[in-house]
Order: sequence, then structure tokens, then C-alpha cells
Amino acid sequence: MMDTRGKDAASTDAGKDEQSSSAASSPENGNGGLRRGAVATRSTCIRYGTERLQEAGRDAPRRTAIWLLCDLDECSRASIYGYPDQEVASDVVTRFIDAIERRASGEPLQHILGYSEFFGLRLHVSPDVLIPRPETEEVVEYALKTLRGVNAPRILDAGTGSGCIALALKSERPDADVVACDVSESALEVARANARDLKLDVDLRRADMLHPDFPSALGTSYDLLISNPPYIPDEEAESLSDTVREYDPHLALFSGDDALQFYRQLAEHADVMLSPGGCLIVETHAHYASGVADVFARAGLTDVQIEQDLGGRPRIARASKPSAD
Repeated sequence: MMDTRGKDAASTDAGKDEQSSSAASSPENGNGGLRRGAVATRSTCIRYGTERLQEAGRDAPRRTAIWLLCDLDECSRASIYGYPDQEVASDVVTRFIDAIERRASGEPLQHILGYSEFFGLRLHVSPDVLIPRPETEEVVEYALKTLRGVNAPRILDAGTGSGCIALALKSERPDADVVACDVSESALEVARANARDLKLDVDLRRADMLHPDFPSALGTSYDLLISNPPYIPDEEAESLSDTVREYDPHLALFSGDDALQFYRQLAEHADVMLSPGGCLIVETHAHYASGVADVFARAGLTDVQIEQDLGGRPRIARASKPSAD
């Protein structure tokens, strides 16, 4: 992305242009005199953060700068816009500069903040869990529609990570009995912290969905088996953004050489773990959605459907265990 400061500097001589560029890119001598340990106005902070993130090629630079300042200075966006000349304390300025530098280096905004918003819930996140995506909110919405008319549903979230799916479902359906599992103990620690802080009763367990003993470890008679499993083939790693590739846990991202291996296991588990008429709902890689549907059909599941996300991409697959005769 072009640095907008280039136009402002065009009318100056070469020496001044070089000096201005150097000052704007330095956290110690940033735009408008922004310095660590010094008081500055809100507008100066936002200007510095926006230009620094533009320079680093990061998305939504101004929005990100505002978000960080609101979080660190404990103020609202409306207050930022309404009182741009209000002073920001020196310690907040220092932390703001540090946060901008972390984002400029590629670290996800949610890791810097320490939380992510998902389905109206504020969730702790860390490098041990995937940052919840908007696409996964659509999976939750689809699951809630599927559960309409089911009283006190029994739900299993396989590969829960931060707990985002399980906690969102429990929040929306307090009558549900929700079990969630992950192979990573570190991820489960994050999920447990989220459940505790949100005061949501979700049974969190360690289990590996690729292990044949998965059903015996977690039980049966579920009305819904839901999962956002690893689905990115290893060969696609270089095509991902550096923020995803370097900061999201590879255990939760990559499926190895077989993009469908987790879906095969889930289809097998569904036959054992779902009650008759129960549903399996998964998030999928758009390029492999039809392959997932084939896997489900070959496993003997019925009512196999592929749903598109809001961007028109096939990202949600569902199937049902045949009802008892």
C-alpha cells in the first residue's frame, strides 16, 4: 500500500523529505512528536499508528490504530472522534507505540489485545488457539437453526480451541448439555478460562478425534456433533498471510497431506456417537466442500448438504445419521 505521506512530502527538498520519512517511521520520533514516555494527543497517536501500519502494509491501519488506542486508554470510539485533542498519558503512549510495532511486525491484533469478539462473547485468545473467524459464526448460526425444536440438545464440539463454538452454543441454548474437546491441553486451558469468565457450563475434555477410542472417551447419544477441524493442506502453507502462517497454531490449521482425513474420522464417529436423526455440522475448506460431502455420503450419512457463507463460498457441510426405523 502506498504511504500517504509521500504526497505531503512532495513539495519539500530531498533533504527534508528524507528527514520526514525517517521521523515518521521511528517509534521514538514519530509523527507529530510522538515519543515513548511523553504525553501526546489522541489525534497524534492515531496519525502515528495509521501511518506506521500503512508503511508496514497492514490492513485497516486507521481502524486498527483507533481500536488499540480505545483499548489502552479505556475510551470509546465516539470519545476519540469527539475529543481528538484530549491528552493521552505518557504510559499509555508508550504502550500504544509498542502495540503498533507489534502489529506492524505481523502479530495479530487479537493477540495484542488478548481477546477476540465472537458471537457477542469476548474470548481470551493466545498463540495456542486459532483466532475465531467470522465464518465460524455462520457455522454457529446454522447449528442453532438445526437445533430448533430439539429440547435440551446434547452437543459435542470436536476440536474446540478457544471454546468459541461450544461457548456460543451454550450461551444461546442454556438448556443444552455441551461437551467440547481438543487434543491440545494448552488450548483447553484457554477454553476453560473463557468458560469460567463467561460463567458458561461446558464440559471440556482432552481427546483426539483421529484416535479410534474417541467415541468411548466422549460417549454417545449426541444430537449434534460440530467441528471446525484442521483443513488446510500443508502444500498451501506458503499461500497464507504471514499473520496466519506465523501466529496461528499449526496443529489447528494444517491437515497434513490429506485435506479430508479429519472429515473421514468425524463421519465414522458420527455413525457411533449421534442419536438417530442427529446432525454432523462442520466448517470446510471451500475447495474441498464437495469432497467432504462425498465422504459423508459414503459413510452412510443422509441429508448431506453444503451451505455457502456470506461471501458465496461453500464453507459449511452437514449430514444426518439415519433415523431409526
